[in-house]
Amino acid sequence: MTTTTGTPAADIEFHYDLGNDFYALWLDETLSYSAAVWDGIARDEPDTTALPRAQRAKLALHLDLAGAAPGAGLRLLDVGCGWGGLLAHAVAGRRVAEATGLTLSRAQHAHVTGLGLPGVEVRLESWEAHRPERPYDAVVSVGAFEHFATAGLSRPERVAAYRAYFEHCHGWLRPGARMSLQTIAYDGVAGGDGPVGSFVAADVFPGAVLPRLDEIATACDPYFSVAVLRASAEDYSRTLGAWSARLLRARAEAQALVGEDGFRRYRRYLRACEVTFLRGAATLYRFGFVRRDEPLRLPV
Repeated sequence: MTTTTGTPAADIEFHYDLGNDFYALWLDETLSYSAAVWDGIARDEPDTTALPRAQRAKLALHLDLAGAAPGAGLRLLDVGCGWGGLLAHAVAGRRVAEATGLTLSRAQHAHVTGLGLPGVEVRLESWEAHRPERPYDAVVSVGAFEHFATAGLSRPERVAAYRAYFEHCHGWLRPGARMSLQTIAYDGVAGGDGPVGSFVAADVFPGAVLPRLDEIATACDPYFSVAVLRASAEDYSRTLGAWSARLLRARAEAQALVGEDGFRRYRRYLRACEVTFLRGAATLYRFGFVRRDEPLRLPV
């Protein structure tokens, strides 16, 4: 397994390798661990049906933004593929003929490999180390960008790390290709120095840091034009509320898997993050990018 200049692999495993069975208790059946798309879903619909519908809408949106329409049969890269929900959705809709997923979590790697998705390869590999044999038609990354820089970096260092990612994506993609990105970002606060941010950094997501919109824009500009930008803190607060309710209902099973302390830590984490989005301290961005034919030479 390769390392990354962002969140170290050991910190990724600290969070994501807590146990597939634990996450399956409160995520939906696609095991999507990022904000869903709730457009048109009534608030009084039970989360047992509403959450999977909203998560599948999110998966479809990102594939659409990347140009992987139903039946397109493209060659796709999923950076930070999680438990493979987007890859499975892409295969089921014949949106891809070939796909590669990257993860630094051994538990996720084992899970996606076990799905046996046709035409799909999952690699225990960082994006920095990825060297495809030929170009991709589309790149998708949902909920991984928060790990591409690490806590303690200055703004110029963060922008440099993000720019390196976009440079890699430009090199991976064929001319005219599209790409999508979903990330949490700081909005109404300057950084994560408050009590919620300190708790998450110490006990839940060590090493991770959120970007700001201007950092993403500065980093991507030489390599991609922005075709679509959607912001929705509400999508994440509603998703977190659904996860929290499902975890509470599965309390006994969760305690058996991760203990009382683990259950309480995750309930606190989900509720604290929900309040963060409700208060506007953080937001959610969804981007659709178009690859520039040649990188721009921009003034520093």
